[in-house]
Amino acid sequence: MKMMIHALLVLALFVSASCTNQDDGQYIPGVNGPYLNVQDGKILLSIELERIELGAGVTLPVPKLPNSSITVGPALGDDGTLGGTMIRVAFDLKDVESDDFRVVPAQTLPDGRPFPFMINGTLPALAFNIPKAKNATFYVSEKVFGFFLPIKIPSDFNIDVSYRIRINGQSYGIVSLIHADEQDEGSGVVALLTLDEIRDNPDAQKLIKLSKRYKSAVF
Repeated sequence: MKMMIHALLVLALFVSASCTNQDDGQYIPGVNGPYLNVQDGKILLSIELERIELGAGVTLPVPKLPNSSITVGPALGDDGTLGGTMIRVAFDLKDVESDDFRVVPAQTLPDGRPFPFMINGTLPALAFNIPKAKNATFYVSEKVFGFFLPIKIPSDFNIDVSYRIRINGQSYGIVSLIHADEQDEGSGVVALLTLDEIRDNPDAQKLIKLSKRYKSAVF
């Protein structure tokens, strides 16, 4: 019993020091997140769309990533009521360790426009479109993992949004709002994890390892 209590105390101290204390990002109309968590050895990347309602949810595989998945379903608010749509990706770093993800083509946004945060406008990655996941396009390589999620942005919201995903002061990725083109199409949100920053961070690696031991806990 004493050993169990001691183990729980150690866990509590570790989690209080290392859990995902994420910085607030910039405002995007109708969007909550993205948020970053860890569960059962996987990185959870979640986003809530406030203005889209779903009657049922679905969990889908991510192409070429056998241990990763994406869940789309109704969002449950803090007060217990349903409202909006939650999209959550469970990503396993092991899925991008093969040679398939080392030499990858240069990609643009789905409509051919450049990525605003890349010097030459292109992102080296494999690209997969998943229509059942709100038509999201995933970008995957050994260096990055994330998605472009098409959403409608109010025409009067002309603020540029681009910021780092930071947890406990450490950078783990980037979020960027994509405005509509001249035909009022192609708007959305890009959320990308920078995987070397995750691999090279001791706290992140400890948390991933700990989450495999306490599989039901979300850190």
